[in-house]
Amino acid sequence: MDFKKELLLEKAGIALRRAEDLGVSQAEVKISLVRMALTRLANSIIDQNVAENRAQTRVLLYLEKRKGSVGIESLDDRSITEAVESAVKMARVAPEDNDFKSLPSPKPYSSSLTRKDLVCQATADATPEERAEYGMTAIRTAHEVDGRISTVAGAISNYLAETVIANSLGVEAYQASTGSNVNLTIMGKDGADESAGWAEDSQRNFRKLSVGKVAETAASKAATSFGVKALKLGDYEAILEPASVAGLGLFMIWIGFSAVAYQEYRSFLRDRIGERLFSEKLNLWDDPLDNRFPAPELFDDEGHPKSKLSLIDNGVVKSLLYDSYTAGKDDEKSTGHNTKMRGASAPFARHLITNEGKFSIDEMIADTKRGILITHFHYTNPVDPTKGMLTGLTRDGTWLVENGNIKYPVGTLRFTDAIPRILARIDMIGKYPDLRSSSSILPPLKVPSFRVTGSSQG
Repeated sequence: MDFKKELLLEKAGIALRRAEDLGVSQAEVKISLVRMALTRLANSIIDQNVAENRAQTRVLLYLEKRKGSVGIESLDDRSITEAVESAVKMARVAPEDNDFKSLPSPKPYSSSLTRKDLVCQATADATPEERAEYGMTAIRTAHEVDGRISTVAGAISNYLAETVIANSLGVEAYQASTGSNVNLTIMGKDGADESAGWAEDSQRNFRKLSVGKVAETAASKAATSFGVKALKLGDYEAILEPASVAGLGLFMIWIGFSAVAYQEYRSFLRDRIGERLFSEKLNLWDDPLDNRFPAPELFDDEGHPKSKLSLIDNGVVKSLLYDSYTAGKDDEKSTGHNTKMRGASAPFARHLITNEGKFSIDEMIADTKRGILITHFHYTNPVDPTKGMLTGLTRDGTWLVENGNIKYPVGTLRFTDAIPRILARIDMIGKYPDLRSSSSILPPLKVPSFRVTGSSQG
């Protein structure tokens, strides 16, 4: 496998030297090479195959307390130099930011992960023909589940990524990684009645993708979602499948544990660190070095080393997520969670894990008197971040459960509820799923109270 570490370090050096020549106080450059390929399914056929090689360079620099930042999609020397010059021009007219203390200094990176733990040759070399074969397996498997399956849609992808982050204080970080994913949305049709089901799997090794199981799972959800009935609005027990738990987890991090939200008084955890806010059964941590993830990470988006961080311990809130900027504001240390999203930076966790329980979803159903079974959420948004209040929709499979049995599908439901309230009590914690997520290792949860505030059935 042809890696580009030396090339990327050379390009980063060009940016840092030009920044030094222009009198920059501190500078950081992140350069990524991503080779990604994707085969898309629609209407139960393979309808698209795309591949791209993308080079991205992002320069961040400071003139004392004034910041400038420029991103380009190029590795050309002249373009990199011009990006630095443009960032300097921005910094000269930017307002001073007195909260900025410093970019991170060099620190040792974990030696627990080898290149073998991060890169799989079979994934890097996966061909359009292999993805097409997976696609045909998905289509064939789904239609064999039930004659009413009408449409298989989704995507099968694989990538190889290399990243270098360097700064003027001596940080020099490099990582290569591979990953692959299959996600399917499968539709059913029975006369005028339509249904949908969804599932996904992510693996470091492309050849370990459980394409058949993903197709069978999504198709089975679609096949059991005909005959939707109205559900009275109100408070229900809820069985949250792993994808729906992950949906809550994403917002828990964004509007709760991220230091940016905390410092801006938007976090529902404000002044509650050390308090038991969740069920004593719940433990939550972030561990980017856990080799069970398809894509572990050695460092964050400013080159700070990653490590395991406890967020909830037996229901007690333990930590916030910091990067160098937010840590400087609170006189704390960075936890290695800088994440650059669409040009902005904020501390965020991308490798969430909770403790595993012993129950299956079938056992959770058997234990439910009157509740709902939820596949995952869609179109979720904060209503009141200071209370952890969200609203969103269920999607691709939601059912009423009564007296230990699934009674009937209830279609799309709207929920409006607060994360701390939902997770204040947990009846049962399930086993880790066989199908993997790229960003979490989360089991299903059964909670005693979940508020349904709207329904597509009126």
